Amino acid sequence: MDNASVSSHSSPDAASINTQARKAPRADRPCDICRKRKSRCAKEPDQERCVLCTFHNRECTYNDAPQPRRKRTDAPDDGAASVDGIAESEARPPRKKTRGTQTDDGGIALDPTTLSSTRSLLDRTLGLHRTTHFKYIGPSSLHEERLLDLIHRFYESGNGEDGCKFRRVADSTTFLSKSDRYTLFSADVDGDLDAIEHAVRPHGPGLVNLYFRTVHPSYPILHKGVFLEKYARSYREFSPPLLAAVYLLAMDWWEYDRELSSHKKPDAESLLRTAMKALTGVIHRPKLSSVQAGLLLLQRSGGDSWVLTSQVVAIGEELGLHLDCTTWNIPEWEKGLRRRLAWAIFMQDKWGALIHGRPSHVVASNWQMPRVSLADFPESSADEDDKEGSTEVEKGRLLFIHLTKLTQIMAQALDLLYSPDQTRIQEVVATSGVQGLLELVKPMAVNLKEWANDMPQDLRMDDVKTRKLCSNGYLHLSYFVTEIIIHRHIIRSLTPETPHQLRELCRGAGKARLERAINFVDALRPEHLQAFWWFASPKSLAFIRTYGGLLWATSSTDAEAEFYRRKLEDFRWSLKVRAKGVSFVAAALQEMDESLQDIDMTQSPVGRAGHGMGFPHMSLSAASILGSASDAETQTPAQEMALHTIYHGHQFDSVDASPSFNVLEMDAASSHEYLSDMDQNFFFSGLGQS
Repeated sequence: MDNASVSSHSSPDAASINTQARKAPRADRPCDICRKRKSRCAKEPDQERCVLCTFHNRECTYNDAPQPRRKRTDAPDDGAASVDGIAESEARPPRKKTRGTQTDDGGIALDPTTLSSTRSLLDRTLGLHRTTHFKYIGPSSLHEERLLDLIHRFYESGNGEDGCKFRRVADSTTFLSKSDRYTLFSADVDGDLDAIEHAVRPHGPGLVNLYFRTVHPSYPILHKGVFLEKYARSYREFSPPLLAAVYLLAMDWWEYDRELSSHKKPDAESLLRTAMKALTGVIHRPKLSSVQAGLLLLQRSGGDSWVLTSQVVAIGEELGLHLDCTTWNIPEWEKGLRRRLAWAIFMQDKWGALIHGRPSHVVASNWQMPRVSLADFPESSADEDDKEGSTEVEKGRLLFIHLTKLTQIMAQALDLLYSPDQTRIQEVVATSGVQGLLELVKPMAVNLKEWANDMPQDLRMDDVKTRKLCSNGYLHLSYFVTEIIIHRHIIRSLTPETPHQLRELCRGAGKARLERAINFVDALRPEHLQAFWWFASPKSLAFIRTYGGLLWATSSTDAEAEFYRRKLEDFRWSLKVRAKGVSFVAAALQEMDESLQDIDMTQSPVGRAGHGMGFPHMSLSAASILGSASDAETQTPAQEMALHTIYHGHQFDSVDASPSFNVLEMDAASSHEYLSDMDQNFFFSGLGQS
């Protein structure tokens, strides 16, 4: 599928299936809705409604007069014309009129023949099979590939009912198939689902709609069509922790639904208790829904957990999410879902490792993930919800893609600067001082600049639509944290032996990082604050204050220390006035208070025993930026180039090249102004800050 087929429901193939009503039977005509949208009108066998009408739960009518016939454009040979982002041959599990009885607990008891027909398409999947789970067979496992080759038959969709079977999805890529019924706690599924539904009844459908309006567009790790089709049949078709996670996250926006807000909110604590208990059960029969449940539970307020993150990574590897599934024999829509989930795990692991200070579990050489593209998202702007308080679908797709790229840059900085083995960094600093460190981080600075320059207009902070929530904030906050972790290490590496001019330039740039991060928070609008913010946001805000605390602790004068103290007090106040009704900001305040509560910033750190920098008193005037003549004379062209590249974005053809503007040749005032302008242009281009 190309991007165009996903980003729009309009397709050249749509015209080819439009025929005159008088010349074609009703079954061969597009319905009124598909005709208006110029979409391919695909219908599953024996279904009364087409896939699109079923998806949106509306009547499928044939009342409108047909449009004039257009020139036919042949569909691909494999019949994979896109309908709402899903190939026609692999459309969503159809919603069929079911024959069943209402159970005592409000569920639907479906007869076996109905279950078999309505779930058949899920049986073709590798990660969402209704009765079976599949575990990836790694190259070093006891299952020898050559022996597997002797097996005459590999099951297209092994059901595991008669013992273990194998499913091969590509050359040398095989999965072990096992039945769900023989796993631990499998008997608890129906009871858990009933308890979850009972906790929210009768508000389940309202919460599902609210979730897909507010959370899903900004964090698209579910397949909306598959979820809604299953939910329309029965809540009992879900993995218990996934259903509970959707309900729990949606409840954070309870007041944004007029119908829900008029009722008492369900007991979230009871629902969470059931969800976490159920999650320990589904781990034994891993499916894509297990990963989705874990990721969503991690996103809820107060739900961040490094242990749970580690479990999600392990489940993903059980499912083969660390492998490129492009050529696998599975449905196309599942491939897109797998790619999104693989990147979601990658981001969860890397940002979790950063904010918790833990070693990352995802090793780049073991995770072969192709870049996620617009073609991997089943929804587009045509699926936008017009209700107030909704989030834009198109913006969410771009946000997810751009965040994956930023995470790669952050992960590079994390591996280089904060890994337990600091041998390389220590050798560089010992040999070349801070200048050598700047050379190491220069590629990351250039990548950050390119990332910012490539940012679409839709992702800028000022791109806010009327009565719409905007989740762009957590993308920008992640950018500032990436900058901060680089500069945090640079500030830590400064010593009394660092040349005066270089030291002041580093601290000046570090100060600019802090001020712009704080200004970003100050500029947040209600549309930003009330939108979805992912799990790393509270600690990311706390990172800003910790970084400011480092600058305070390494201040060289009482005046400088007082500047940072006031700046941090202002920042805390800014968060405090925004915290009411905004859970991630309230959590950030708690994180900051717990990490810094024992530090008395009313006393200047200058002159204290053990003061980290041990610098002599010095002025932070504009003239000090230039340093002494002796400092300037000892700075090599290569060192000067490194400084300008990391702080100003200059790129030169070789290490011997000289910058087009030599800051050392300018007077003090114009030098300070030049540094400020270039610093802003480099680190802020593309971010849409006012």
